[in-house]
Amino acid sequence: MKRGIVKSKAGLLAIALVAFAFIGTSLVWAAEPSVTPPPPKDWTDQQWKDFLKKPWTKEELSKMGRPPRYILKKEENIKPRATGKVLTPEQLFQNGKNFWYPIMVQYGIGISCKDFYKLWIENEGWRDPKIRLLDIRQESEFDQAHIPGGIRVDTGLAYWQLPGRAPDSTADYYLLCKGGTPHDGGDRGGIVKRYMLQMGYSGKILNITDGFRGWIEEGYPVVNAHGLFVLVPGTFQIPEKDSMTKAKEVTPKTAPMVMDLARQLGIQDW
Repeated sequence: MKRGIVKSKAGLLAIALVAFAFIGTSLVWAAEPSVTPPPPKDWTDQQWKDFLKKPWTKEELSKMGRPPRYILKKEENIKPRATGKVLTPEQLFQNGKNFWYPIMVQYGIGISCKDFYKLWIENEGWRDPKIRLLDIRQESEFDQAHIPGGIRVDTGLAYWQLPGRAPDSTADYYLLCKGGTPHDGGDRGGIVKRYMLQMGYSGKILNITDGFRGWIEEGYPVVNAHGLFVLVPGTFQIPEKDSMTKAKEVTPKTAPMVMDLARQLGIQDW
């Protein structure tokens, strides 16, 4: 009988010790500050309505790119939701836009390509392992031309690709999609930034608001398998059927400029 009582007391003592250990551990965990940022909270309907009533601030405008070409429209991009069993393609698109446009505005207004050029090229940010450029356009877009040093991440596969292609959760990441119109300032950038915050990235994450279009229309260089290029002004995404006429028009001006640039750069065999 005494042996049973001793065993019972020993069991109770063990349970008590485990409980105290658990409580102590919990208190330590509670006392330690969390190093992982909390998941993002999307704006409420009221926050979105309040935002739409306010004009763009000077700081917000500076992040969009060259005015007025890249300044985003507010109310023009949001329309009443279309309902019914049969919707037109335009109505389907607008319903989708009503969903992603607030996400793009909340997460996608980050930095203009002009300011990013200073950071990435002029100040050689590309050399810094803690500063990374993620090109989130499709593979075909990336292969056609991209900013030197960009790392391609597919928007639709971001959750799977980011841990391998952007493994440093504390680095600063700059996101690039096509963007660059008053109706689309880089929705893919806003979406991927939201993903990254949900995943626990804790460094700076900024979308390049005016995107690839803003970069190339500013005259900044892009690269592909053939070399380094700049855009002939006014020809972004020009249809090929119009390119021959345009080539005849611009070549008398661009060819001498290229030859002169070669001389300035000291390229003797150009």
